[in-house]
Amino acid sequence: MVKDSGTPSRPSRLRALNEPRPIQVLTEHDLPVAILRSDGRDAVENVQDTWIVQDEWWRQEIDRQYYSLLLRNGTIRTIYHDRITDRWYEQAY
Repeated sequence: MVKDSGTPSRPSRLRALNEPRPIQVLTEHDLPVAILRSDGRDAVENVQDTWIVQDEWWRQEIDRQYYSLLLRNGTIRTIYHDRITDRWYEQAY
């Protein structure tokens, strides 16, 4: 159990859990081959899974292509391409 810090709760301190983070992705033939970072890149060893989420066309449309990636350093990352804005994001679970 974590000790109560005594700090009062404030609505301004609330944040969404696992909010997607913008990333830069290098692609070949529309598939991710590396995640680019300011200090280098993480090469993709294998695309383990891919799926599409299309929803809420009646409100704010969602159209995303997700990828579960095994990187060469052994880590697994879930990223997606927002097909409406043409931007890439990392989604932690």
